[in-house]
Amino acid sequence: MDARKAHKASSSSSPSSSSKRWKYDVFLSFRGEDTRKGFTGHLHAALSDAGISAFLDDNELERAEFIKPQLEQAIDGSMISIIVFSERYADSSWCLDELVKIMECRERLGQQVIPLFYNVEASDVRKQTGSFAQAFEKHEAGKHEKEKVQRWRNALSQAADLCGEDLKNADNGREAKFIKKILGEVNKQLYSKYRLDIEHLVGITSRLNNVVRMIDIENSGSKDVVRMIGIWGMGGIGKTTLAKAIYNKFEGSFEGRSFLANVREVIANQPITGLVGLQEKLLNDILRSKDPIKVDYVDEGITVIQKRLHCKRALVIIDDADDLQQLKAIARARDWFGPGSRIVITTRNKHLLEQVGVDSTYMAQEMDEEEALELFSWHAFESGYPDQEYLDLSKRVIRYCQGLPLALRVVGSFLIKRSIAEWESHLEKLERSPPDGEIQKVLRISFDLLPDQEKREIFLDISCFFIGMDKDYVTQILDGCGFSAVIGIRVLIERCLVTVSEQKELMMHDLLRDMGREIVYENAPGQPEKFSRLWKREDVTDVLGDSGTKKIEGVALDMRNPDKARFSAQAFTNMKKLRLLHLRGVELTGEYKYFPKKLIWLCWHGFPLESIPDDFPMQPKLVALDLQHSKLKIVWKDCKLHENLKILNLSDSYQLTKSPEFSKLPNLEELILEYCESLSEVHSSIGDLGRLSLVNLKGCEMLRDLPLNFYKSKSIETLILDECPSFEKLAEGLGDMVSLTTLKADYSALRQIPSSILKLKKLKVVSLCYVEGSPSTNLFPPSLQSLSSLRELALAGWRLTDDAFPKDLGSLISLENLDLASNDFCSLPSLGRLSQLQYLSLYKCINLRAIPDLPTNLKVLNAGGCISLEKMPDFSEMSNIRELYLSDSGKLTEIPGLDKSLNSMTIVHMGNCTNLTADFRKNILQGWTSCGYGGIFLSGNDIPDWFDCVHDDDIVYFTVPQSVGRNLKGLTLSFGYSDYYPTRCRIHIKNMTKGAELDAWIIPNCETEEGCPIEGYYLWQGQLSNDELKLQEGDKVWIEIIVDEWVNVKKTGVSLVWDKFMNENMIDYHLCAYERRPYLVNDDDIIHVEYDNHITKSPDFSKFLNLEKLILKGCMWLYKVHSSIGDLGRLSLVNLEGCTDLEDLPLNFYKSKSIETLILNGCYSFKKLAEGLGDMVSLTILEADDTEIREIPSSIVKLKKLRILSLSGCSLSVDAIPKDLCSLISLEHLLLGGNDFCSLPSLAGLSKLKVLCLNACRKLRAIADLPTNLYVLKANDCPELETIPDFSKMWNMRELYLSHSFKLTEVPGLDKSLNSMTRIHMEGCTNLTADFRNNILQSDWNFHGSDEVDSSMRVVPADVYAECLNFSDYRICL
Repeated sequence: MDARKAHKASSSSSPSSSSKRWKYDVFLSFRGEDTRKGFTGHLHAALSDAGISAFLDDNELERAEFIKPQLEQAIDGSMISIIVFSERYADSSWCLDELVKIMECRERLGQQVIPLFYNVEASDVRKQTGSFAQAFEKHEAGKHEKEKVQRWRNALSQAADLCGEDLKNADNGREAKFIKKILGEVNKQLYSKYRLDIEHLVGITSRLNNVVRMIDIENSGSKDVVRMIGIWGMGGIGKTTLAKAIYNKFEGSFEGRSFLANVREVIANQPITGLVGLQEKLLNDILRSKDPIKVDYVDEGITVIQKRLHCKRALVIIDDADDLQQLKAIARARDWFGPGSRIVITTRNKHLLEQVGVDSTYMAQEMDEEEALELFSWHAFESGYPDQEYLDLSKRVIRYCQGLPLALRVVGSFLIKRSIAEWESHLEKLERSPPDGEIQKVLRISFDLLPDQEKREIFLDISCFFIGMDKDYVTQILDGCGFSAVIGIRVLIERCLVTVSEQKELMMHDLLRDMGREIVYENAPGQPEKFSRLWKREDVTDVLGDSGTKKIEGVALDMRNPDKARFSAQAFTNMKKLRLLHLRGVELTGEYKYFPKKLIWLCWHGFPLESIPDDFPMQPKLVALDLQHSKLKIVWKDCKLHENLKILNLSDSYQLTKSPEFSKLPNLEELILEYCESLSEVHSSIGDLGRLSLVNLKGCEMLRDLPLNFYKSKSIETLILDECPSFEKLAEGLGDMVSLTTLKADYSALRQIPSSILKLKKLKVVSLCYVEGSPSTNLFPPSLQSLSSLRELALAGWRLTDDAFPKDLGSLISLENLDLASNDFCSLPSLGRLSQLQYLSLYKCINLRAIPDLPTNLKVLNAGGCISLEKMPDFSEMSNIRELYLSDSGKLTEIPGLDKSLNSMTIVHMGNCTNLTADFRKNILQGWTSCGYGGIFLSGNDIPDWFDCVHDDDIVYFTVPQSVGRNLKGLTLSFGYSDYYPTRCRIHIKNMTKGAELDAWIIPNCETEEGCPIEGYYLWQGQLSNDELKLQEGDKVWIEIIVDEWVNVKKTGVSLVWDKFMNENMIDYHLCAYERRPYLVNDDDIIHVEYDNHITKSPDFSKFLNLEKLILKGCMWLYKVHSSIGDLGRLSLVNLEGCTDLEDLPLNFYKSKSIETLILNGCYSFKKLAEGLGDMVSLTILEADDTEIREIPSSIVKLKKLRILSLSGCSLSVDAIPKDLCSLISLEHLLLGGNDFCSLPSLAGLSKLKVLCLNACRKLRAIADLPTNLYVLKANDCPELETIPDFSKMWNMRELYLSHSFKLTEVPGLDKSLNSMTRIHMEGCTNLTADFRNNILQSDWNFHGSDEVDSSMRVVPADVYAECLNFSDYRICL
C-alpha cells in the first residue's frame, strides 16, 4: 500500500462502538435474590444520582411483558455492562444467559464490561469452583444442553479474566467506598466514549506535551492542588484544538468535566442569557444530576458553583475567554473547585491570564513547514501529503499561510478537487489580495477587541510601516505621534497581534499584516488619495503624480527597482496630517517649502542632495531623521531648531566629512554615523547634549579623535568606534563620562587605554580586539579591580605577554564573557573566582601551556589552536559546561574528570588532538548522552568496536530489532572522514518501512575562524533521540551522511540506545533543524522514492536481498549506485529516470540475470552502457532517452527477450548502431528519434517489430527495408529524408507519419497497402508528385465506416486535425 494511502486509512479507521448510539449508559447484571435490595440497589441509585442512565430489570420492564427479548435489547443498547458476581449468581440460568449475551456484545460491538466480585473469589468464577462448582453440577445434571453449559463456562472464564473490582480490596470491604470506586471507573470509561471531535491531529503531540507538564497531574505534590493553566495565541492558531486534545486526554481522570466552548461568542450573541447559560452548562456537565440545574441570574450561578463544585475534582476548559468579568462568574477562585481540579483557559489576551493569576501560560505556536504541509494536505487531498504534481503549488500555500492552521484549513478545503489551473488562479488572487473572508473574520476579532482607538492606530501604523524595525526605535516614533506607545505595543503583544523577535524587532504574521492594510482600504475602496496610509508603490505614485489629501498620515515608497523616480515636492502640499514618511530611491524636484511640516518620522534612504535645502521647513515635531546612504557632504548649512529630534542616522553617507553642529538638536539621544568613510571631524558641541546616550561611529575610517568637549558628556552610555583604523587615542577625560556602560573599539588604532577608565563604575562592556599595531605592554592600568560592574571584556589579538597581562583579572566578579584569543601569554592567573563567567575564549593562544582552575558556572571554553597546551584543570565539577573546543592541542593527553560532566555538554571538539589516551577517548565516547545539535569531534577515523553496525561508506542500513522489554531511546551515530572539516553537514535518515524521511542538521559548522580548513583524519559521534526518529521494532532504516564535496566519508556506524538517558539539547540552538518528509515506499520488495533532492547515493543493496523494484525517479543529486545491485537475484525493475547527476552504473550491475526493465530517461549525464549489457538475459525494456549515450553496445544483440528499445535524443551516429540489430528477435518497439545517424541498417529481420520511431532525425536520408508486420512508422521532421522502402507488401501498416520531409517525392507502393491503414500524416511534404497524391487520395480505401476524408490537397493545421480526430480515427493529412 502507498505510504500516503496507508496513512489515510489508519487515520480514518475507528472502532464500531464509537459511532453507535446507545440507549443506556450501563446495564446491571446480577442475581436478584442476592443483591437487588442491597448492594446492587445502592449501586443503581448512585449511578442514577450521578446522571448515568443505568438499566435495572425490575425498574425498566413492565411485568406484563415477556422479559427475555427485552433484556437482550437492553444489553445490546448499553455502552457498559456491570456484572455483579455474587455467591449464588451461577445458580440462575437467566443470569448465565445474560452473561453470554454480554460477552457476545463485547466482542461484536466493543461494549465495555466491568466484573464485580461481591463476596466471591475471582478464581471461583474463572474456574467454576466453590459455590460455582455446585451450581454447575445441578446444571449438568438437569435439562440443559451440554453445548449451552459449556458456553456458560466459557463466558464466566472470559469475564473473570477482565480487569474488575473486588469488594474485599475496597477499604476493608466497605460497600460505600466500593461503590464510589466503581462510579469513578464507569465515569472514566463512559466519558472516553464522548471525546471531543478533532478533525486532524497534526502537530498536536509536542504542543500537548508542553501543556501536560504544566497541568502536572501526575506529580503527587500537586494532586490536591487546584491549578489554572492559560493558553494564549492569535486567532486561528489552534488554541481550541489544543484545548480539546487536553480534554480528551484527561477527562477520564476527573470526577467531573466541562468544556465551555466559544465563551466570547456565546456571550456576544446572547448578552443577557449567555453567561448564565455557561454557568448552567458548567454545573450540569460536572454534577450530571437527573434534574438539570437552572440558574436565574449570574450572582445566583456564582453561589451555586461555589457550593456544589467545591468538593468535585473537576477538569474545566474555558475556551476563548476575553473578559475578566466573564471568568469571575465561572471560575473566580481556585477554592470554587475540589482539590486536584484543573482549569484551562484559552484566550487571545495574555494580560487576561495575568489578571486571573494562572499558574502557567503556554503560547500556542504556529506550525512548522512539515506540520503545515500535512494539515493542508488532509484538507486539500484527504491525505497526509500532497499529490506530486501539486507539491510546488502546495508549498506556495504553505508560504502564504505562514503556519496558521485556520488559513491552512480554509484554503485547503477550498482547493480540494480543483485543477492545477484553478489552484494557480486562486493563489495569485490570495497573494495580491487581503486574506480570505473566513480567515479575515477570525483575525479581525482581535483587532476589534482592542480597548481603544489609539491601540488600533498603533497596530495599523506597525502593519503598514514598521514591521521588522527595532521596538525601542518604533516606540520613540509612536510616542512622538502622541500615542502611549509603551503600553500600546504591550497590549498588541498580549493580544498576539504583534510579536518581538530575539533581535527586539517588531514582527507580525503576514495575514495579520494584510488584514491591517485591508482595514486601511475599507473607508475608501479604490481611492488611495483618501487612505490614511499609503504603502503600495502604484497607489503612492498615483497620489504623488497628482496631489495628496489631508486624509493621508503615512507614506512609504521604495523605488530602488526600477530606476529612481522623480516627483515634485509640491505633491505634498495638501498632506497636512502627514506624520510618517519613508522614501527610498526617490528624488523630489522643486521647492521644499511645500514639504510637510508636521513630520514625526522622516526616513529617506538615498537622499539625493549634498545638503538639506535652506527652504526645508522647520520640523518642530520630528523625532527621527534617517538619511542613510545619502549623498550629503554637509548635513545643513543653516540648521533650524529641531527641538524634538531624538534619533539622527546618517550611516553610509560616504561623502560626509563633518558631523552636523548639534546646538539646535538639544534633545538628541542617538547619533548613528556608521560607515561614513570620509568623516574626519565631530563637532565639539556634541559634548553639550544632555540627553545623548548612543554614539555609533563604526567604520569611520578617516576619524582620528574626538573633541575634548565630547568627554564632558554625563549622558553617553554607549560609544562604538569599531573599524576606525585611524583612531589612535582616547583622552584622559574618558573617566569623566560617568554614564558610560559600553566601549567598543575593535580593529581601531588605539595604543593605550587611559588610566581614568578605572573611574567608570557603570562600565559593563569593553571590547578592544585586534587593534592595529597594539603593544604588548602598558595597555591597561596595572589593576582592574575597580571595574566591578564589567560583564564583558574582549582583548583578542593584543599579543599580550605574561608581564602585560592584568594580574587581578580574577577580581572582576561580574564578568560573564572573557575573550583573550590570539595573545602571547604562557599562563593565566586563576579564574576560579569569576563565578559569573560563562564564556571564555583562548583561541590560538599558541604559547599557552596550562589553563588554571575554571569557575564551575562556565558554559563555553574555546581553546582551539592552543598548540602548546599540555594541562587542563579538573572538569569533574564543571556541571554547566556545554561546549568545549580544544582542536590542534597535540600535547594534551586527557581532560581530568570530563567524563563526570558529559551530561551537560553538547559539543566536545578535539580534532587533531593526536596524543589523547585510549582510555580517555573510550570514556567520553561511551559516556556521551547529548542528542541533537553538537557531538564529539576527535582525530582518527576508526569507529568504536561497540557499534552495532559499521559500513565502509557514507551509508549505513539496519533493521530495528525486537525490543524484548526494552525501550528504544535513540541512536548513536558516528562517521570517520578525511581531508577537511565539513562546513555544513546533515544526516539523512529514511524509514524504509513507514515511508518517512528525516534530515537532521545537527552537526556544527567546524570551519576554523580564519576560514582555512585543516587537513586530517577525523571522527564525529553524536546522538539522535527516538522522539525525533519515531522508530519501532522491525523498521528498516537507511542513514546517509551528506557532507561537502571535498570531504571524504570513510566509515559510518550506528548503535541503538536502549533504556539509557538521552539529553535533547537542540532547543538552545538556531543553527540546527529537523526536516521531515514522507516519501513513497511500499513493501519489503520495493524501494520507491521520487523527486528527492537529498539522495546522493543508493543504499548498500546487500541488506535488501528480496528487492524486486528499485524506483529512484527524479533524484537529481544521485550520482552513485552501489555495486551490490548486481547481486540481487529478484530485482526486475530499475527506474532511475531524471537522475541528472548519474554518469554510469557499476559493472556488477550488468551481471544481473533478473532485471527486466531499465529506465534511464532524462539522465542527462549518463554517458555509457557497458559491454556487459548483453549478459542481462532477462532484459525486456530498455529506455534511455535524452542521455549522453553515444553508442549502443554491440552485445545488445544477445538480448533475445528485449521488446522495447528507446534511445531517443541521444545524438547517436550511424556508427553507433550495431549492424545486426535484427538479432533482437523479440523487439516490438524501436524508438530512435532525435538522433544524428544518416541511415539505418536493414530492419527487415525484426519480424515482431510493431512500432518504429525516427522523429526529428534531421540527418536521416534513407530508411532501409522494413519488416512487413510493422504497424506504425513515425519519421516526422526528417528534412533530409529522400528514400523510403517499398510499401507494397506492408499490409499490416496502420499509421504512417512523415510530416515535414521536404525532399520526399513519394512512398513507393503505398497505394497497395492503404486498406490496412488508419492514419497518414505527410503535412509539409511539399515535394510530393501529383501522381502519388492522386493515387492515395482517389484510391478505393476501406475506411471501416468512416467517410471523413480530407482531400483538399493542402496542409491541415494541427488544431484542425486534432478537432477532426474527435469524429474519426481515420485521416489523411497532406
